[in-house]
Amino acid sequence: VGTAGSIRLETIPRQLLIIMSFSYQSESSSSHLLEMLHGGRPRNEEPHVKKSMKKYGEKVDLILRVDLDELGISEDEFDDLQSLFQLYDHDKDGILNLKETQKVLRCLGFRTNEEQAVSLARLVSCDRHGFSISFNEYLQLVSIQRKGEPDEETLLDVFQSFDPLNTGLISEAQFRKIMKSKDSIEEEDINEMIGEYTKMQMVDAALPG
Repeated sequence: VGTAGSIRLETIPRQLLIIMSFSYQSESSSSHLLEMLHGGRPRNEEPHVKKSMKKYGEKVDLILRVDLDELGISEDEFDDLQSLFQLYDHDKDGILNLKETQKVLRCLGFRTNEEQAVSLARLVSCDRHGFSISFNEYLQLVSIQRKGEPDEETLLDVFQSFDPLNTGLISEAQFRKIMKSKDSIEEEDINEMIGEYTKMQMVDAALPG
């Protein structure tokens, strides 16, 4: 957050801001079975996170096992994609359930109801029961779907239209207005985006150097 009630554009993950250039819709899940905690994944699966104790508490790092060059993902893009994944990986295990995956897909600009989200997850997931996706499977899915994303120049034009005075900031009120103008974005989702962003900024501010 920049000034009071403002969000600094340059610090918002690129994938989150992609929402502003898309309109999309989503449907809530009606199946309790798919909400099971990754029950369809292999029991002997290697861990997806590495945990360590630091001065300020436990640190959780996602383990990268895919080749970013082969996936066509740059280091900067990787940082943004990792931040977006962490926003919705609430239990910090390096795996998203189907509902969390749908939220991430919405942030990436993909129109997905539950059936469509399952179809996308099937492309990369080893979970044939709950269709969860690990961090590395998520990166693979992004690589497959990235052709549908707007290019950097298009995004820059979009961002500048939100910031005509070139301050590098967008007010929270304006952000909410933009989000509400899109199809089927719930107030709860908007509050979650802003809340998670604020928490990340507070954590970053508390870390030394």
